[in-house]
Amino acid sequence: MDTQPNPTPAQELGHASVADTTAAYGSPLTPEIVSTILRDPDNPLYPSRICVYCDDCGTQFTGEYMVSEEQTSTERLEVARSHMRTQGWQCNEFGDYCPEHKRTEPTACAKCRTAFDPADGRFDGRARYAGTPYCRHCVDRCYESTDAFHVCVICR
Repeated sequence: MDTQPNPTPAQELGHASVADTTAAYGSPLTPEIVSTILRDPDNPLYPSRICVYCDDCGTQFTGEYMVSEEQTSTERLEVARSHMRTQGWQCNEFGDYCPEHKRTEPTACAKCRTAFDPADGRFDGRARYAGTPYCRHCVDRCYESTDAFHVCVICR
């Protein structure tokens, strides 16, 4: 007979995916399982520190979140942003703003920070381009390169 001890949750977890972890432990994770994960720094669900800055004043919001290695950086950032929203932050396509600087519509270009001028009707003017947080001037300056590695604030 084999009398090996039962594996601990951390040993069972190993390098499991989030789907495997959820299937094994259920969702959300219990405090006991979280405690086990925190005691194992090699665990793929070990908390990651994520810091987000207010786009207006530079105020930092830093927290530790349980994310997995399968998540993209955008998905990891969304984990932090969803928590920040519960703390009064505005996190959306217009940017990340602390409770003091929340806004419903951008008043300046997210790239060049120039105030929008709705009266400027030029194709490359300072009016807001469609529903984006960018001015027509910045959008016009993006040449939409055919380079596979072209990533700018407008194109991403």
